[in-house]
Amino acid sequence: MTPDDPRPRGLARESAAFPPLGGSARPVAQDRWERLVSTVDLPEPPEAVWVALTDPDRVARWLAVCRGPWAVAGRESTLDFEDGEFFWCRTLSAVPPRARRAGSLRLLWRWVGVGPATAVTWTVAPTDASGCTVTVVEEADNPPSDWRSWNGMGWPGILDQLAAHLRTGTSWRWPWRRVGPYVQIPLPVPAYRAWQELTSPAGVQHWLQRSTGVLEPGGELGLIMGDASGTVRMRVTRAVDAAQEFPSYLPYLEFELRRPAWTAALGGRLWIEPAGLTSSLLQVCHFGWENLDIADPVTERKLLTGYWTAAADRARALFLPQGPPAGPHGWSMGAGQPENVPAGLDPLAVQDFLGRVVGDLGAAMSGVLVALGVRLGLFTALGTGGPATAAELAGRTGLSERHLLEWLRGLASAGYLDHDRADDRFALPPAHAAVLAFEDSPVHLAPGFELLPPLAAAVEDVAEDFRTGKGVDRSSYSERLFAAMERMSATWLESELTDRWIPAVPGLAPALEKGGTVVDIGCGGGLALVRLAGRFGSSRFIGYDLHEPNARRASEAAREAGVAERVTIETTDATTALAGAGPLTLVTMFDVLHDAAEPEELLRTVRSALDPEHGVLLVLESLSADDPADNTGPQAAVLYATSTLYCLPTALADGAPGLGTLGLPPAELHRLADAAGFGRVERIPTASPFNALYALRP
Repeated sequence: MTPDDPRPRGLARESAAFPPLGGSARPVAQDRWERLVSTVDLPEPPEAVWVALTDPDRVARWLAVCRGPWAVAGRESTLDFEDGEFFWCRTLSAVPPRARRAGSLRLLWRWVGVGPATAVTWTVAPTDASGCTVTVVEEADNPPSDWRSWNGMGWPGILDQLAAHLRTGTSWRWPWRRVGPYVQIPLPVPAYRAWQELTSPAGVQHWLQRSTGVLEPGGELGLIMGDASGTVRMRVTRAVDAAQEFPSYLPYLEFELRRPAWTAALGGRLWIEPAGLTSSLLQVCHFGWENLDIADPVTERKLLTGYWTAAADRARALFLPQGPPAGPHGWSMGAGQPENVPAGLDPLAVQDFLGRVVGDLGAAMSGVLVALGVRLGLFTALGTGGPATAAELAGRTGLSERHLLEWLRGLASAGYLDHDRADDRFALPPAHAAVLAFEDSPVHLAPGFELLPPLAAAVEDVAEDFRTGKGVDRSSYSERLFAAMERMSATWLESELTDRWIPAVPGLAPALEKGGTVVDIGCGGGLALVRLAGRFGSSRFIGYDLHEPNARRASEAAREAGVAERVTIETTDATTALAGAGPLTLVTMFDVLHDAAEPEELLRTVRSALDPEHGVLLVLESLSADDPADNTGPQAAVLYATSTLYCLPTALADGAPGLGTLGLPPAELHRLADAAGFGRVERIPTASPFNALYALRP
């Protein structure tokens, strides 16, 4: 405003605070999540199937040629069908099957490199008959309307190709397809606006590279292919504008393409669909290749695919934010542009990541609701009593009906509960109940959610530790955290410790039945000790823990279980306590070694204390890759968060090196065992998705 400007200050702001009548409501979300699941049972062992899925030479024999570091976590590659079409892939994780554990290959990929990204997870799970089950799950946000039929029919065919290749050993690649290229082009604007821009004369000239003609029914355009092949003639056979055709009222074009080398026309269709409220998906597909009597259709397909992928980039460029105008008009410089936005920012990438963050935030909030439900016993009430309205659940639990209704609606929106609109009942599906409702289930993970509140409460202390690096003492954490950790461990220890882990070590169970001495280092609340003492009545048990409240809980647990006369709990450092002790039949360290002040010295002390002939050290550690960059996916995220908020700060406070929760991968554990003088290290199978178990012998 100049000195001569008579306008009052703040008029724009005051005007914005006084909106006109009407027109203020607006839609804010219209998102869909789709999932396709396909499976096949194979007689081959999981290891053989894994090779066929991950070895580039083998993949090229039954699916597509791998270009780049295929199936390497964190790397990008292509699956090339060698007819112009391909998948541009990023491998998120690749965990091979081991013993009786399933293997998993997880990818993000984009069709011809420009389509929407979908997540694809291959799982190879062993079966009882020495074969395996291969399952493929593809997930997509706002996919095209034909995604379920197109991809849903495609995945069984791909799995059958894999099965035939494994059975016969012959190459059986995707045959040359009669339909294609099929290109999907995400655009960051609503469908109708995108169509208007793309079909305008200026838009057609830009993104289709029009040299002659107009885009109208019966019109013929000359399109520049963009390489030495010259041009292609495009004749529009049908044009349907927006709001003209029931039921979708979406616009589309049907057309024919002709090139001098073709004896007939190639059919084509161009259409657009919404992909949420603020974005759309432009699609083009060709058909009728069998009608073209040409010697080399693959070459022609490659040229056409290249044309459309380049057109995709030009189409998206129409909707990219424009930079500030240049020239003498200083008043217009940067008008309407957000501040602090890096040059060249890809709005599609921003939109993709924004969707990811919203999803993660929703998952985090849902996790807190799950923690609340676990604390109040709501999953058990639904799992044992069946579907219920909020009033019926209030009657079962004695809790507030209004609060329960909000909780039920929240977890129904997250997909944890099913909601029947007809009778307003909410149900916990049986598969969900196995994970959340029943503590004796081998896949019970509900206690994991109870870690969330106490870990979140520790954020301030951990933030200060980031500044000082001195660590956070265990006494700073809520006792609820240690109780939740114990309940989390109970899922595996109660179902596997005495029934599977001990019998899996040759000679260990007979030695304990005969009578021996067992030491549990970092015994926590005494769960493992009580379980072992109840099973092996002739042995003696000692537990060490540095956290005095843990020791009190362990002593009380031993008394309640009636085994206190054979279980001793001490609040002391195990390295000092075991010096000169022995011979010991069994020593256990369950999620302890990575937090030890001197891991190698502790192992050396344990080795000296073990019975040299029959003694065993069982070490349970977090499942970790030797290369930290390969620790990806939800399991790694859970473990890294736990490490950042608890394991690392408390270890540093104890003067430990701070290896972190994922700090003992197989290679590092073997190195420490060798340095401590252990002669043998064996991997013991477990059902835990978070842990690896090792048996070390002197």
